[in-house]
Amino acid sequence: MSRGQPGWLSIVALALASCGGQLTTGAGPVTPYPTLDAQQAARGRAIYEANCTACHGSNAEGPSNWATPGPDGLYPPPPHDDSGHTWHHSDRVLYEAIYAGMGDPLRPGSPLRMPAWAGKLSDGEIRALMDYFKSLWSEEHRQWQWEQTQKDFAPTPTSAP
Repeated sequence: MSRGQPGWLSIVALALASCGGQLTTGAGPVTPYPTLDAQQAARGRAIYEANCTACHGSNAEGPSNWATPGPDGLYPPPPHDDSGHTWHHSDRVLYEAIYAGMGDPLRPGSPLRMPAWAGKLSDGEIRALMDYFKSLWSEEHRQWQWEQTQKDFAPTPTSAP
């Protein structure tokens, strides 16, 4: 490389500086997802093994027929690994489902299919459990879930009166 020509490193640095050092997409800046604490994820796995394996499988894989409704029209418990849809939900939605339990979202008022863990698991234990789930997801799914979490807490745009 000659002294008069900018190197590729300079071009990358200039590009990052021009967008504020953030990753960008066509929709605007994207904040990279937070790094998981390995000890917290391991704690979450121990909590999972003690409380969740009977329904969601020993490795969070769920039953093989999880995407097929049973005779009652209800679905079996989903996997929490990359093959399921847990990563589709924001942290708030995941926390609330664990804390308060969950019925069939398509049938309001239906009985709880996922038991409430309030009073059985502490706030920290629920968050460790969520970190365990996140440790099972691909980078792409982690990033997508993080974006959903950020959108969930973003102010709702309103129009001026």
